[in-house]
Amino acid sequence: MSSDTIDRIIASAENQARSGGYNAFSFREIAKEIGIKSASIHYHFPTKENLATELAKRYTEKFNQYLLAITESRGNLQQQLSDYADLFYFALKNDQKMCLCGLFAAEMDVLPEDVQTATRLFFEAQITWLSTLLSTNGIASADTEAVKLLANMEGAMLIAKAFDSEDYFKRAMDLTVYK
Repeated sequence: MSSDTIDRIIASAENQARSGGYNAFSFREIAKEIGIKSASIHYHFPTKENLATELAKRYTEKFNQYLLAITESRGNLQQQLSDYADLFYFALKNDQKMCLCGLFAAEMDVLPEDVQTATRLFFEAQITWLSTLLSTNGIASADTEAVKLLANMEGAMLIAKAFDSEDYFKRAMDLTVYK
């Protein structure tokens, strides 16, 4: 199976998981969507746990690339935080999808251990990046503020989804992003 097929499997699984979490994707639905047999998926991802772990890892890597781009933009603190919030906002607005690891975190008690670990790594990366950004810009209690910012992003996505309106996300961000 080509790396293109693996990428299509991952993309389909991510799309389904970002709509409803760990239980929202299945090998059968992925196979149907991309036009292959379920056995072909099992060849590369023997279990759903393997696939979900890879999903969380790739999602984290992709997010880390966005964070690097924000860092390299060398904007001021407000601009960088606004760009960070936009990562969540555009996922909600353009894709009508939630943060993959946010959904996985909500299901943490029932996730396999490897998926839990990969999900935690996403949040650790976010908190580390935010804390570094805040402390570099002289914000006191940067670690605590980083956790608050990330919690606001994830929570704002949930509220916006509950009301089917990204306006709720925008309002939360107006209060959150340092002016």
